[in-house]
Amino acid sequence: MSHDLRTPLTSLVGLADTLIDTLSDRQAGAPDNAIETAGMLRDQSLAMHRMVTNLLEMARLQSGRVRLNKQWQPIDDIVGSSVRLLDDILAARQLDIALPADLPLICFDAVLMERVLCNLLENAAKYSTAGTPIGLTARVCPPNLEVSVCNEGAGFPPDRLDQVFDPFVRGFQEPTVAGTGIGLAVCRAIVSAHGGTIAAENALGKARVRLTLPLGTPPEMEGDLS
Repeated sequence: MSHDLRTPLTSLVGLADTLIDTLSDRQAGAPDNAIETAGMLRDQSLAMHRMVTNLLEMARLQSGRVRLNKQWQPIDDIVGSSVRLLDDILAARQLDIALPADLPLICFDAVLMERVLCNLLENAAKYSTAGTPIGLTARVCPPNLEVSVCNEGAGFPPDRLDQVFDPFVRGFQEPTVAGTGIGLAVCRAIVSAHGGTIAAENALGKARVRLTLPLGTPPEMEGDLS
């Protein structure tokens, strides 16, 4: 099912990109608004692809048969790959990333944790005020690594901070942006599978999602003299 759903969506995104490139090359003879329409087609295809990915990921996690492909690796790598995957959403946004140079290696499944960061960054972009920055920070808070994504905007309903991580539950009863309410549920399931925690909070006019991952003890690197 996963393959059958993802394949046509991936093809649709690729065809939309090809159409944009073709129209751009022939801009002089392209119909009015054709490039803009093709761009909207591409963006909506990407949004649908991310939505289906979340639904399939939740189904897989709830099956209880997921095996994490955990490896010791820097958190910086998945931050960079997540930002690249959301280029269509974040291109026009100021993204403030603060990652200390001395962050330790963390043991996690890169594919799943990339899904977590993509969901958090996408939510931050969708629910924040246009033109305001989105922040992503990481720091060591023994015995965990703490990663936070924050944005300016209406924030989370103060009386529903825990419920926003339930499947198909959204922050406000009548949200003005499209969505299924599955993204944060996927995040919680993945982080919990890694032995970590995740929480939503409002602070200083910002909405923040804060997650933790256990630090553990990284293996000694070959040639490490310490």
